[in-house]
Amino acid sequence: MPVSSRKRRIAASDDEAEEPIRVKQQPSSNPLAATARSQATTVETTIVEGSAPSTSLPAQLEDLRPAPLDKGQGPNLRRMLNDFKYQQDAIAKTIELLLETADHTAEAFRHDKNAELLKQADEDLRQLLDLQVNKAARKRALEEMLQDLEGGVEIANPVERYNTAVQGQMDAYNRKTARQKYSKNEHYHNFRDMWWSATEEGAMPPVRDLIPAENGDEADSDDEIVAGGVTQNFRCPITTNLLEDPWTNTACKHSYSGAAILEFIQTNNTCPAASCVARVTRSTIGPDPQLKKKVAAFKRREEERQLARRNTSQILD
Repeated sequence: MPVSSRKRRIAASDDEAEEPIRVKQQPSSNPLAATARSQATTVETTIVEGSAPSTSLPAQLEDLRPAPLDKGQGPNLRRMLNDFKYQQDAIAKTIELLLETADHTAEAFRHDKNAELLKQADEDLRQLLDLQVNKAARKRALEEMLQDLEGGVEIANPVERYNTAVQGQMDAYNRKTARQKYSKNEHYHNFRDMWWSATEEGAMPPVRDLIPAENGDEADSDDEIVAGGVTQNFRCPITTNLLEDPWTNTACKHSYSGAAILEFIQTNNTCPAASCVARVTRSTIGPDPQLKKKVAAFKRREEERQLARRNTSQILD
């Protein structure tokens, strides 16, 4: 073979050796893998072109790790607290609307003690009350963190601290039984009260007795034992007639007809209910819309009973 041909082949081999060896990779559906591969390709290209990368991959990942919080981050936490306040207000409004709807539903299904719509409302209300507790736990965790920041304490790992605080509160709540969660909640008490008033007669038993018992309920201490139901008196202690536009005294929980009590306090400031010595003034009394609904339901039931008695009497005659 001529010497010149051999030289050309050697030269060509040298040129090929200078090209980097690349391996064709199969496409992946994993976005993390695709991102990592893209970063690796960028680094490889930079090295092949003969210059060092401006920032290494470990350094880039380091920037994504949680950073400590100091006093300068206080305004951000306050904004987050305002967001939680907005969410809590929205939940409270939803509960209010649910109770109004449940009141109308109970009235419409007053002859059906086990109406499915009321059972569903009960379940929905419990979920909203659980959500209230969750939001309160998150808000409390942020408030404690903000208090530390304003006191000059740096929080090394804010995410871990926040999650730990919230989880601790929710674990304690979730260990409670349904009775322990809801029986003393004012919203739940009002819901069961309107359900009972629309479909039952007589005094409503304690709310805890309306919730099925679970393991752990038998361990309630003596000071949490609730007394039996109290019969609601729908008569005004001043007029002795059924309450009209009822007003209730916050000092003793006695109720009166609105016009009667407003006239009464002009000359007397002691509750007119028998054996009660509580003070009654314009500042301690106010309209009671919930009681007004109960009185209306009581009147309706009385009218239905009277009509039933008349019909029975006519049949017997």
